[in-house]
Amino acid sequence: MRSDVSSAREVPLDGARAGREAAANETMGETMLRPILAGLAAAFLFAAPGIAAWPEKPVRVVVPFGPGGTTDILARSLQKVMDEKKILPQPLVIQNVGGHFSVGARQVMTAAPDGYTFLVIHLALLSGEIVDPRRGVGYRDFEPVALTGGFCLHPIVRQDSPYKTLKDLLEAAKEKPNTIVTGVNIGALNHMLGVFLERGYPGAKFRFVQIGGGGENFAAITGGHTQATVLSSSEYQTYKANGIRALAYSGPERLKLEPEIPTTRELGLGFEFCIENFWFAPKGTLKEAVDGLANALEKATVTDELRTFFDKQAQTGQFMKGEAYRQRLDAVFKAIEPVAKAAAPQN
Repeated sequence: MRSDVSSAREVPLDGARAGREAAANETMGETMLRPILAGLAAAFLFAAPGIAAWPEKPVRVVVPFGPGGTTDILARSLQKVMDEKKILPQPLVIQNVGGHFSVGARQVMTAAPDGYTFLVIHLALLSGEIVDPRRGVGYRDFEPVALTGGFCLHPIVRQDSPYKTLKDLLEAAKEKPNTIVTGVNIGALNHMLGVFLERGYPGAKFRFVQIGGGGENFAAITGGHTQATVLSSSEYQTYKANGIRALAYSGPERLKLEPEIPTTRELGLGFEFCIENFWFAPKGTLKEAVDGLANALEKATVTDELRTFFDKQAQTGQFMKGEAYRQRLDAVFKAIEPVAKAAAPQN
């Protein structure tokens, strides 16, 4: 008795013919299977986390300061160039979070690491964790993304202030310690410059009060709520025509835009103090998103529009990402640590 399989073959085949038919059947099977496999592979790629093209929706960038400060102006300038040049297929959406910088920073720190929330800040994130560790946020709590340019600072008074020079201000802070109300963001760069000034002029003590970022400090000093503050070179270019005066510049040499303003080193204070702009993402953010934003920022910073912006705002246009940026963060933290410790409340 023949098997069912054998009985299905009505006509016997010779070896050559059997080989040709088997090859044809195999080719037909491959042809039919190929689109199925391709479809399965595509489905896998699009379903796998982090594989889909980034970004697929608008990207939120938190500026942990009020509108009008250096960080805000920088972020919006980058946003504008990236949109006009179509550097990213989706827009950056800038969100200002005023008050102490830690409020906005913590919002990003606790956000989902999905590649759609980023933070742009500066030295505050590094010095702040030393000055007030109770805030519970530091630069190691984030994924580093990139460094985009930098700037130096000006101690500022109102145009009608009795302090005509930096020495006048420091002498007053020495003669009557803790009486000159100085607006800062506690633990941030304006606070740090105030501490540098105190260290450079022994005996001088300012009364630091929490105000916020550059825009908020400009409003406070022109409104008569503070007697002194610190603004970045960029902020000073924005506000200088509105009743304020810079007493010094913390950069290595006088600004071409303000050649009449002496440097802190020229004035015998023995220091320079400049800041860089730092971009971060929540810890664990997908590498595709971190690298994607870093590469987009790099493309934007070399455009003619951004170069012009840096010049007009008295900023520098350097860029870092990857391991070089990580090493830079560690070096800056090590450098600012002793100053930040001096600024911390003494129990």
